[in-house]
Amino acid sequence: MASFPAGAVWLASYPKSGNTWMRVLLANLMAGGAAPVDINALPDDYAVTSRRQFAEHMLIDADLLTPDELERLRPAFNAAVFQPLEGPAFCKTHDPFFGRDGAGRARVPVLGTAARAAVYLIRDPRDVAISFAHHMGADIDEAIRRMGDGSAVMGSAAQLSHHLGDWAGHVESWARQDLVPVAVIRYEDLRRDTHGCFAALLNRLGVVATAAEIDRAVAHSSLKALQGQERLAGFRERLPGQGRFFRSGRVEGWRDVLSTAQIRAIEDQCAATMIRWGYALAG
Repeated sequence: MASFPAGAVWLASYPKSGNTWMRVLLANLMAGGAAPVDINALPDDYAVTSRRQFAEHMLIDADLLTPDELERLRPAFNAAVFQPLEGPAFCKTHDPFFGRDGAGRARVPVLGTAARAAVYLIRDPRDVAISFAHHMGADIDEAIRRMGDGSAVMGSAAQLSHHLGDWAGHVESWARQDLVPVAVIRYEDLRRDTHGCFAALLNRLGVVATAAEIDRAVAHSSLKALQGQERLAGFRERLPGQGRFFRSGRVEGWRDVLSTAQIRAIEDQCAATMIRWGYALAG
């Protein structure tokens, strides 16, 4: 059985960048079973945006707080949840590392610094736009607009409302911070060599696992396996009105889908960050 160090690890990303896939890979490795883990039973005991857990730990309903007050309390909330941990926990988040005030100035880390490490998944924003549009039930132009909106927020009935920001700012907020050790993983590299990329990440996180254990986790987490589970039982994290959650997962699918104007709009918003992380511009 694989051995995991104690402590929290943030699994961070802009939406539709492979976060859920990474969670499934880790869940299958931790379970070590002969059959894949149930995607509708993925661990969520340590949800960093849980309204219920926020109320239980902070003794106040988040709806009674202004967005500014809520953001200032979230580091204390996460410290209360994660600092006492005696075992491992991998925690999904779409928060940027730093929040923003009304004037756009960076503030303290939204999640605090209770985690021992972070994993940041980055994906070509041109492919993100296509998946994000399907996820939101919107057209691609609206997804592109939202990806360039530095004031964009997320939230739901079960989740705290929280700042998302624009794609490039989100990436840079995690990749350039030095308060929590972070491993940046390109979705494209994970797709190209899932075993090698996952094994290298585990080594960096201090996780001890055999090649056979990693192979089994990778097989249980294949796109085909995930699509099969969703087809048979649905997926509880799929939004109302959304089509399939686990779609094609294609790399460079944007070449067959986006118009020249859409490609230019994304690259105008994201060029510097794209180039820094190895995404060649089309123009």
